[in-house]
Amino acid sequence: MRPSALWRGPTCALAVLLATLTVPAAHAQTNVPTLSCPSTNVVYVAGSSAVRSFLTVVAPLLAQDTPAYSIVYQAQGSCTGVTAIYSTDPAKRVMKDIPAAGTRAANYAILLAADGTARECSLPAEGVLVDVGVSDVFASTCGVEAPAGVQIADYEGPIQPMTFVVPVNSTQKSISAEAAYMAFGMGGNQGKAAPWLDSSLFFVRNASSGTQQMIARAIGVPADKWWGVDRGGSDGVRKNMKLLLDAQSSEKAIGILSTDVADEERSNLRILAFQARGQSCGFLPDSTPFAKDKANVRDGHYPIWGPVHFYTRVENGLPSAAAGALVSRFAAPQLEQGLLESIINKHLVPRCAMKVKRTTEMGPLSPVTSGLRCGCFFDKVANGATSCQPCAGPGDCPSSAPSCNYGYCEQGG
Repeated sequence: MRPSALWRGPTCALAVLLATLTVPAAHAQTNVPTLSCPSTNVVYVAGSSAVRSFLTVVAPLLAQDTPAYSIVYQAQGSCTGVTAIYSTDPAKRVMKDIPAAGTRAANYAILLAADGTARECSLPAEGVLVDVGVSDVFASTCGVEAPAGVQIADYEGPIQPMTFVVPVNSTQKSISAEAAYMAFGMGGNQGKAAPWLDSSLFFVRNASSGTQQMIARAIGVPADKWWGVDRGGSDGVRKNMKLLLDAQSSEKAIGILSTDVADEERSNLRILAFQARGQSCGFLPDSTPFAKDKANVRDGHYPIWGPVHFYTRVENGLPSAAAGALVSRFAAPQLEQGLLESIINKHLVPRCAMKVKRTTEMGPLSPVTSGLRCGCFFDKVANGATSCQPCAGPGDCPSSAPSCNYGYCEQGG
């Protein structure tokens, strides 16, 4: 029996609730920016294209600091961002303007402003040193090690699930690891991964992409061996898949995106339930196709996730002032409530809302048994309601949930 790409049986119904056209890459950056990137009180960030949306809501928080900082960000792929911090080659530690050339799209830096807007800006000709490399994956996934005598810190941010997506008018609801292996590892394998048989309609990335690296481990296909067309970034995947309107192409199309991008495109794209090896059916990241509670991520049923990593060089354990303006926000045992809300509203999961954890890429899961918890606050922000008891202090809470965290009684604090 061929690996099924479709729904498998009723056993997970409560968990998922049923859960040749070549489209050119979208080149959003075509004109040379008229704005120069700032050079003072700025954090230069390079790496994952999937985290741009999240950084736009972090930037206003940095602007409220004293002194205020702004973020200048360039999407380069997770592993390129990691290399910018780990490499001994000075040329690989800077980011520069990348003008359009032939079929290559331009890639200018983005100034993320205090009001949440984003504008392209021009960097100095010699480039600027990257303060923070942001990655969807562990540095070891990118095959790098810290140089001798260099201290590098990994500040882990929120949990970011990765997903398979199809156009909304596709009939597909779920994909198994075996079917994904046949599609992305064997180009459809002569019909065994139907309906995903046309690799020109596989909207993928490349080996530098954290999204592709993580999903590669889930399906057993090396990230540099995928069939499909590299769309240049998460934005390219999203924009190009939205152009597919006819039913025939939509049925054959499939792409990969992080949930912070995919959740904002639910009217155009459908997240597929994923059936890992050993599971009897597929699970969505959320409890239903309509929820945004990340229930199946938080309890480990949906397996494709990992923390966002903020890498920076440190001296005596401390980052530079510029890097610290960003990364220190994630080092605190209790996140600022504004940052916590931003994480949830961008469809990511704060670590304090997770019930399971892992310490390696797609590694084994273990239960979270200590530390401050924020599951009640997560439910309130994500779902608009929570069954937890509100509180003004620990004296308001019962012995079964004795800690008052972010206004709700929790078990851990």
